[in-house]
Amino acid sequence: MYIAPNKLRAGPGDQLPQGESGNFIEMNRKTFLYLAAGVFICGGLLCGHIPKSPPKRGKVTVSPNRTLTWEDFKQVDLIRGKSSINAICLSTCEVEILKVHSYSDHVKLEINAKINLQKDLTQVTRDFLDRSDQVRRQQVLHHENGHFAIAQIIGYRIVRDVNGREFDPRQYKVQLNGIIRENFKDWKRLDSQYDAQTTKPVNEEMQNRWDHFFQSEMAAVKKEIYQ
Repeated sequence: MYIAPNKLRAGPGDQLPQGESGNFIEMNRKTFLYLAAGVFICGGLLCGHIPKSPPKRGKVTVSPNRTLTWEDFKQVDLIRGKSSINAICLSTCEVEILKVHSYSDHVKLEINAKINLQKDLTQVTRDFLDRSDQVRRQQVLHHENGHFAIAQIIGYRIVRDVNGREFDPRQYKVQLNGIIRENFKDWKRLDSQYDAQTTKPVNEEMQNRWDHFFQSEMAAVKKEIYQ
C-alpha cells in the first residue's frame, strides 16, 4: 500500500521517510506499533488489570516545611499583654484555585492550600528563654510545633474535602468558601482543645496523646488525598 507523503506525521526527532519505499517502511513500523499496543491492552484486560484512575488533585505547601526552632520565633517582652504566656505560634492558611475542571453538569477544583508561619506574630518572651532550662524550653517548643501541625492538618483536610466535591459551575467560589469556613471552625476548636488538655496544667501524658493524633491524622488525610 502507498501512503501519500502529506498524510504522514513526525514527532520530535523523527525524520519523514523519502519516496514510496520509505513510506511503505513507515507504514509497516506504525502497523507493528498499533498491533503491539492492541495486544498490550487486550492482554491487560484478560489478566484483570484495570487502568488506574488519574491521581486526585490538589496540594498543600508549607512554609517553613520543617520542624520549628526558636529561631522562627520573634523575641518580645510581653505577648498579648499577659505575662503568663511564654510563647505563641500563629499560622495562616491561604487557599488558591489552581485550575477549574469543567464537566457536563459540574466543575471540580484543583487547589493549593498554603500554610505559612506568621513570623512577626509567632513569638516567645525573652524572660522565658532567660529563666528556663533546656528541658523546659524544649518542652514548650515541642508544644508550639503541635499548633503548627494542626494548621497543616487543616490544609490537608480542605484539599481532601474539595477533591470529594462536585461544584456548581456558577457557585463554586461560594461553595469553596463554605468548606474553608467549616474547616477553620475545626482549626479554632482543635487549637483550644490542645492548649486546654496539655498546658492547663502541663500534662505530659496528654501531650503524648496529641502527638500520636498529629501523626496518625496527617497520615490518614494524606492517604485519602493521594492514594
